[in-house]
Amino acid sequence: MKRLALFFAALIGMAGIAQAQSVATSIPAPAPSHHMSYRSGAMAQSCGHQVSITDEYGFKYDSMGDRLNVRGCVIPPPHTRPGAKAIQG
Repeated sequence: MKRLALFFAALIGMAGIAQAQSVATSIPAPAPSHHMSYRSGAMAQSCGHQVSITDEYGFKYDSMGDRLNVRGCVIPPPHTRPGAKAIQG
């Protein structure tokens, strides 16, 4: 009985390893895709702000800490008008 249990455990383990190897080798490596178009330096700096840092989420900031859009223009911070109801979470 003990031999039969060990045999089936080994059989299941070997089948799992064989399947894992065949799945890993059958998946082709993705081709590098360039989904972002490259722009010239003149177009990226049309607003006069240079990117000094990019954070981990891809947002760009100038040397003053202002957030920049794709063209290099400053994005104004959001603000709430006086008297407007604040969103409560």
